[in-house]
Amino acid sequence: MAVPSGVSPSSLIDSQLSRILSFFLLICLSCGTSERADRVVQDDKLLRIAIPSDARTLDPAIAYDVVTWPLVRALYHGLVDYDDDLNLIPWQSQGWEVSSDGATISFEIIPGIRFSNGREVTAQDYVYSLTRVLNPATLSPGQGFFRNIVGAIDYQNGEADHVAGLKAPSRYQFDVTLLRPDPTFLHILAMPFSYVVPREEVISAGKDFAHNPVGSGAFVLSEWHRGSSLRFDRSPTYAWPERVRLDTFEIMVGGDGALHMMMFERGELDIANVTDTGIPDPDFVRIMRDPELRKYVESQPLNATRYLSLNTEMPPFDNVLVRRAVNHAINKDRLITLMSDRAVPAKSVLPPGMPGYNPDLLGYPYDPDRAQVLLAEAGYPQGFETELWINAAENTETRQAQSIQQDLAKVGVKVSIKAVTGATRIEAVGRRNTVPMAHFGWYQDYPDPSNFLDVLLNGTRITDVNSNNVAFYNNPLVNDLLGKAAYEIDNSVRLKLYQEAERIIVDDAPWVFLFHPNMYILRQPWLRGLDLNPVWPIRYERMWIDSGKEN
Repeated sequence: MAVPSGVSPSSLIDSQLSRILSFFLLICLSCGTSERADRVVQDDKLLRIAIPSDARTLDPAIAYDVVTWPLVRALYHGLVDYDDDLNLIPWQSQGWEVSSDGATISFEIIPGIRFSNGREVTAQDYVYSLTRVLNPATLSPGQGFFRNIVGAIDYQNGEADHVAGLKAPSRYQFDVTLLRPDPTFLHILAMPFSYVVPREEVISAGKDFAHNPVGSGAFVLSEWHRGSSLRFDRSPTYAWPERVRLDTFEIMVGGDGALHMMMFERGELDIANVTDTGIPDPDFVRIMRDPELRKYVESQPLNATRYLSLNTEMPPFDNVLVRRAVNHAINKDRLITLMSDRAVPAKSVLPPGMPGYNPDLLGYPYDPDRAQVLLAEAGYPQGFETELWINAAENTETRQAQSIQQDLAKVGVKVSIKAVTGATRIEAVGRRNTVPMAHFGWYQDYPDPSNFLDVLLNGTRITDVNSNNVAFYNNPLVNDLLGKAAYEIDNSVRLKLYQEAERIIVDDAPWVFLFHPNMYILRQPWLRGLDLNPVWPIRYERMWIDSGKEN
C-alpha cells in the first residue's frame, strides 16, 4: 500500500506546541539517563496509545493504511491469517482445499463464530463480504485484487446481479472459483479487505457503517469522538476469549511524535509511537543512547521501499539515460543518515525480506561523474529543471528532499520542491502527465513480489487517474513476464520470472531506488505482546499490561 502520512488540522496546532515543549524536554534529558515515570493508568486491563490523525474509516472494505489496518484487525477477522513466520494459517476456517485444476478454493468455516451483534458467521456472509468489495458503489480500493474471481468483471459491469465464482454450498462451506489459478489469492484473502461483515448491519447503517462497525473480532468500538479519541472494548461474543487479555484500548488522536514522546515519558502512553516508522526522528538518537530506554526498543525491518517516481511519460524522464543519471546523482547514504540510519540502501524494487529478493542486483551506486556523462549523452549537458513533489507534513521527507535537491544541483539539475498534503500528493502522482518526480513509498499488502512488481510497475495496470504505477512505466517485455508469473503455480519458476522482470525494471530505472526503512517501536517495560512482524507490526489483540514486572 502507499505509505500514508499527514495530520489533521487540529494536530497542526498541537504540532507547533509539542515542538516547543520537546525542545525543553531534550534540554532536561540530554544530561544523562532518563528517569522512568510510573504508569499513570492503574488499570492493567487498559492499553493507551496515541496517533497523529484520526482514522478515516473502520470499514474493512475501504480502510487501506498502516495505522488503520491494525484497528480494523481488532474489530474484524477473516478466513486466513499469518503465523509469526509469515506462513498462511487458518483463522475463521478449519482449513482449505484446492481443486485439482487449482482454480477453486474451498473453506470450511468454524461453527459458532459470532459477530458482535450476536449472530453466527456463515459462508453466506463471506459471499456477501467479497461481493461488497467488488461492488463499484462501495468504492473499495481493494476491488482490483478480486477481479480474477469468476464473474467479478461481469458483476462490476452490471451484466450480472451476483459474482458467479462466490458460492456457499452449505451453511459453513465457502467456495471461491478463479478465472485462472492464482498462487497469491490466499494472501489476498488474508488482507483486511476480505474480512467478514454482517449484511444486515451494513444495510442498516448505510454509509455510517464506516463509523459504526460490527465485526467478529476481539474488540468492539465503544466510543469515537472524531478528531479526539477512540475506545475499543473486549467483544463479549469473541470466539476465542482466552486469547485476549485486555479489556480496553484507548487511542488519543492528534499531536505529533514529539508530544506523544513526552506523554510516554510521563507514563501516560504504553507505546511511544505507532506510525509507519515508529520513534520520531528528534528523539531517536537520544533514546538509543539511553541505556534505560533502549532496553524497551523493539525493531523490525519493514517490507517497504521508499523511492522517487520518475514519470516516464513526461520529458525529460521519458529518456532512460536521464533516469539512470538521476539514480547515480543521489547520495542514498546521506539520506539514511538524515533518518538516523534507520534504513538500508535500496538497489532495486523488492525489499530484502520479500520472497524473490535478488541480492545480486547492483542498482546505481552514488557516482555524480557518471551522472553527468549520462546527462550529456541524453542531450542535457547543462542539465534541466524539474519539480519534486513531497508531503509537507513529513519533516524527514523535507530534509531528504533538500538533500536530493543539493545532489542534483551538483550535476546541473535544478529541482524546485513542491510541498503538498499527503492526500494531494497521492491524488496528483496517480494522475497522468501531472507530476514529473515525487518522493513516494510502498509498504507490502502481503509478502509476495507481485505486490510490488505487478501492482506498481505493470504497464497494463496504468490508469489515467488513481494509478498505482505512478512512474507510468510500460515495458511490454516486463508486462509479459509479470503476466506469466501471476498465474505460474511452480513457485521456483514464478520467482525466476519476477527476478527477470525486476532486472529489466532496474535497468530501465523508472524509480530512483532510495532505501528500505526499519521500524523502531518504544514500549513501556510493563507492556507485553508487542510481537513485531513484517505483515502486522502492531497487533492490539495480542498485547497486555503487567505492571508488576519489567522485561
